Amino acid sequence: MAMVFDRTFRELDLTQAQFRLLIAIYEMNDAGIAPSDLAEALLIERATVTVLTARLVDRGLVVRLPGANRRTHFLKLTEEGVALLEQAIPSAIRLADAALTEIERADLEQARLLLGAIEARLRVMSDTHID
Repeated sequence: MAMVFDRTFRELDLTQAQFRLLIAIYEMNDAGIAPSDLAEALLIERATVTVLTARLVDRGLVVRLPGANRRTHFLKLTEEGVALLEQAIPSAIRLADAALTEIERADLEQARLLLGAIEARLRVMSDTHID
């Protein structure tokens, strides 16, 4: 899916990982989000968030806002970031619709439930040390 997404959004210079990050930041509205919370929300490593956001900051799509102390900061979309996301969302919806069009509604619901259970389990696992 990432390869198809990346090919579709090449003209916007936007990868699937960057899109997911922008969506998650956008959902926080004006509050911004700490990189650690973003990593937890997306079930990715904090280092991955750092790499992805560096590129988005360089492009002027995301800004780092100072936190309560010097070690923390929050990420927020710039106007350019919001504009790019609003440009990308309709194409992302069309891409998802095209990918799912041949699948029965009951099968999609079953897949949604299964993926929800997997996500819940991964969230529990991310909070505990498993050997």
